[in-house]
Amino acid sequence: YDLLRATLDEVRRDPEGLLKAIRATDEGIIAEGSHYDPARKVALKVEFTERSVPRMIKAVEFRQELSDISGAVRVIYGDQPLDLTVPFFNQTRATASVTPPLYYLVPQQWTEVIDILAAHGLKLKQLAEPLTAEIESYRFSDVKWSPSSFEGRLLVTQKNQLVRERRTYPAGTVVVPLAQSGGRVALHLLEPDAPDSFVAWGFFNSIFEQKEGGEAYVLEKLARAMLAQDVKLRREFEQRLLDDPQFAANARERLRFFYVRSPYWDKQLNLYPVARVTSPLTVRLLDLRTTK
Repeated sequence: YDLLRATLDEVRRDPEGLLKAIRATDEGIIAEGSHYDPARKVALKVEFTERSVPRMIKAVEFRQELSDISGAVRVIYGDQPLDLTVPFFNQTRATASVTPPLYYLVPQQWTEVIDILAAHGLKLKQLAEPLTAEIESYRFSDVKWSPSSFEGRLLVTQKNQLVRERRTYPAGTVVVPLAQSGGRVALHLLEPDAPDSFVAWGFFNSIFEQKEGGEAYVLEKLARAMLAQDVKLRREFEQRLLDDPQFAANARERLRFFYVRSPYWDKQLNLYPVARVTSPLTVRLLDLRTTK
C-alpha cells in the first residue's frame, strides 16, 4: 500500500519527469543496440549485497506463540499501530551478465517463441534471402529438468558454453534487432542464462532430447574399429575405466563413450538454435510476415 501510494504521489507531483525518464531510457537502449561493444555488459541475474540502510515501516502490533495445531511458531496480529525500523537492502550485484549482440536469429519453426516475442511488442524482421555468417550461440551441458511442472511448463537448468561457428539460415528466419525500446526484453527472453528466458521456461526442451542411437551389436564393432585406429582414444577409454568405477560397470555407458565420439553422433543435440549476430547485417530484411 505504502509503495503504491508513494509511486502515485510521485507521478502526480512530476508526471513529465516520468515521461522524460522513460524516453531517455528508451533512447539509450536503442543507441546501445545500434552498435556492438564487446566491453558492454548487461546484468541477467542480480543478488542483494550485505549493505543496507535503516528504514521505518508502518506495521501493527503482533506477538508469537507456539501453535498446538502446526507445532510451529505462529504470528498473532493485533490492531494497534506500530512503527518498525528494519534494514533496507538497496544495493545489488550482478551474478550473471552478457554482452548484447546486434541481432538474434530465430529459426522460423520455433513459432511459439516468435509469437511471444511479437506479443511483447518487439519489432521483428525476416531474412529475405539465405544468410551464411559467423555467429555466436551456445552449447548446453548438465541439463536438468524440474521434478514437476510449474505454470504448466517443465522448467530447466543448464550450463552454457559460448560457441562461435559458421551457420546458414534460410530466407524467412526471424531477425530480432536490439536497436529498439524493447531490446532488453529480447535480451532477457533469448539469453539462456536469464531467469525468465525461453530456455529456462522450457520452450526449447526438445533440443535436449536424444532421438538417435545405436544397437549394441553395431556399437561393439564400431568401438573396436575406433580403438584400432586411435591410440589416444584407447588410452582415454582405459583411463576412464580405471578412474570411474560406475562407468566401468555400466555396459551402456561404455558403448556410449564411443558413440558420442563417432561421426554418427547428433551434433545438434544440446545446441541452441538461436544465433547471436555481432556484426551489421547486409542482407535484405522484410517486416515479419511480409511476402514481398
